[in-house]
Amino acid sequence: MLLTSLCATSALSLSLQTINCRNDSNPISLASSASAFYVKDNGSLEISQLSTSDRVAPIAASTHTGASHPQLKPKKAPYLLGAAQADITGAAAETGMFGYAAQQVAQGINDRLYAHAFIIVDNQADSAQTTQNSARIVYVSADMGAMFNAVRLEVLKRLHVLYGPLYTDANVMLTATHTHVGNAGYSHQRLYQIASKDDTTAGYSEQNFTAIVDGIVRAISKAHQSLTPGTLSLAQGKLTGATRNRSAAAYNNNPDAKAYDSNVNDTMTQLRLDDQNGKPLGAINWFAIHPTSFSNQFMYLSADNKGYAQQGMQAAITKKTGQPFVAAFANADEGDVVAAGGNAHSSAGFEGEDEEWHNVVRDGSLQLNKALELWDKAEPVFGPIDTRARWIDLNGYVVDAQYTHGAGEQGLCVPARGYAFAAGAENGPSDIPGIYEGMTKDSLSITDKINKTDTSILGSATRAAFGVVGAVSQDPCQAEKPVLLPTGKLGWVNSKQPVQLMRIANLALVAIPGEPTTMVGRRLQSAVLDELKDSGVNTVIVNGLANNYSGYVATREEYALQHYEGASTEYGPYQSNAYVQEYVQLARALKHNQPLKNHTAPPSIAAGKFAERPGVVFDDKPFNQAWGQVLVQPKQHYQKAEVVSVSFRGAHPKNNLRTEDTFLKVQRLVQGKWVDYLTDASFDTRYSWAREGITYSKVTIDWRIDKDTPSGTYRILHQGDWKNGWDGKITAYAGASYAFEVE
Repeated sequence: MLLTSLCATSALSLSLQTINCRNDSNPISLASSASAFYVKDNGSLEISQLSTSDRVAPIAASTHTGASHPQLKPKKAPYLLGAAQADITGAAAETGMFGYAAQQVAQGINDRLYAHAFIIVDNQADSAQTTQNSARIVYVSADMGAMFNAVRLEVLKRLHVLYGPLYTDANVMLTATHTHVGNAGYSHQRLYQIASKDDTTAGYSEQNFTAIVDGIVRAISKAHQSLTPGTLSLAQGKLTGATRNRSAAAYNNNPDAKAYDSNVNDTMTQLRLDDQNGKPLGAINWFAIHPTSFSNQFMYLSADNKGYAQQGMQAAITKKTGQPFVAAFANADEGDVVAAGGNAHSSAGFEGEDEEWHNVVRDGSLQLNKALELWDKAEPVFGPIDTRARWIDLNGYVVDAQYTHGAGEQGLCVPARGYAFAAGAENGPSDIPGIYEGMTKDSLSITDKINKTDTSILGSATRAAFGVVGAVSQDPCQAEKPVLLPTGKLGWVNSKQPVQLMRIANLALVAIPGEPTTMVGRRLQSAVLDELKDSGVNTVIVNGLANNYSGYVATREEYALQHYEGASTEYGPYQSNAYVQEYVQLARALKHNQPLKNHTAPPSIAAGKFAERPGVVFDDKPFNQAWGQVLVQPKQHYQKAEVVSVSFRGAHPKNNLRTEDTFLKVQRLVQGKWVDYLTDASFDTRYSWAREGITYSKVTIDWRIDKDTPSGTYRILHQGDWKNGWDGKITAYAGASYAFEVE
């Protein structure tokens, strides 16, 4: 969402702020015209020889239209399938959180963050093709605010070390769920480091970056190792009433708005993976919604409503089968779509319940229940696995006249954000005096004499101050947008974007490196489906937040009104048209089995130094206390729905992220032995860390007792690691509460 404190804290002091940033904009010369590559240890590219022809212009139609794939069950399992998840939770305290740009600082873990990886291999393709790239794909949905080039390129480099050219830029798709209460500090672009700032103004964390990359690679490797013959099934259904369009006025400015019965994409699509014996392996669920059920006042890491649905589905299917199961609740074209129920700090008209957790349960349950309904309605699908991808540079990209609806050939702009970006969206305005949605070049004035929305002295002063920054940055290319932040000229963003299209049987998956609005998604779906429908594709999903992040993508008509999404569409009024052109080209190349060439080289991820928060120097405690000592014991008896709270003398969680482990355990006494019941991955528990003085740490563990919890004897255990100030040695510790009864 990247809301307004980014502007509020930065726009008036652009000339004063400096940061030692890694330069992602240095181009790397391609050794060939291939579209797939991997990154070597020295930061250079190695090219896989997949294509040789240049396809920057739209691909000319050929006489080959592509044969429909017959819906007949093959003689052998049609696919090799793998599914796995891995922990990507970064630092649990004293680190920034990404999404709201509100300088949130993590204070603990509500639930752990995971990367969910799926590998699908066409088992009907010849062995040579399967061994290479085009008949195998990797899809990852990660509990992150956004995906960035730096993460993806580092993942590809590490995959090459493990598997050679098997997994490349062409067949690996990394997506983010867009939780707004996940770890921050893993982008190598200045704008998103500013959006990741914590209370020390640090905007990067190598620890978080490493945790995310390691986890994604680990998830893919586990999925690779689990590959087994299997089948795919697909189901779709409407989930109405769960979401609303927060920018209805902009949506209604589209001439094709009346052609649809809803201003949101309320279709849920679910791909089911089973082994050849019918054992469920996993599911990928796509539904457009902002995971903002937790508000910008919430300080605990969480996968939000998507995470709640993921955990619920995994538990439900595992309970039925007794086998591990991986569920990914991925996002779609959610740019202007929010939960209908709002959150605890949404603005008037979008309010949610005051209890943060209730909003997550509500929105997560709606998605979960629909997903479980679709699970039993999935129909088997058969068809090829294929993929096309390439890199483009949006700065100066030329959009052919056939894609601009009568506007002739158009070029994209140097990236910039408009005034309404600082205003925030309708459901979470910034309330900066004098700044509001709908501020265009024609209506912007210091006194607000045209719109007369905020004519106060303070509002005029704010516009005057912002005007000093923007005066030298106005760009005719940006049309209606008055430039507030010239992000491109400042070198804050990289204009090189990965575009990718995957075919999975009759499903086409469009990977957008940004947040497309509902209408952008609809136009992309229509354009890609028109190209591929004769090839057996009948379902198209627009997966936003895929492979990189570059802000919002609004339609030309939405852009003209300069609401939050339009002002955050960085590359000008025809950015969505450029994407339509690109994905039509990818679809034609896929349909005609033609190669593509990169439009530009990927950005460099050469080593550099960023502004980071200092690490843990040492941990200390009172001389009369022990590590893990219980400071506040639980009561002796609890009822269902009550909250157990226990406090411990602890240490800083940055000493050990406890990856694939836990900072807490709820244990149940079973036949005289303590058995683990819950961990910090559960939505029913919360791990909280607080600093006492300078070097002391207090850990509080809360357990919200679910109504289905078995009656019995329980205890709370905390485990952590403390750092010695003399030698830097890190030592594990643990402590357990008194036993208590749940009745």
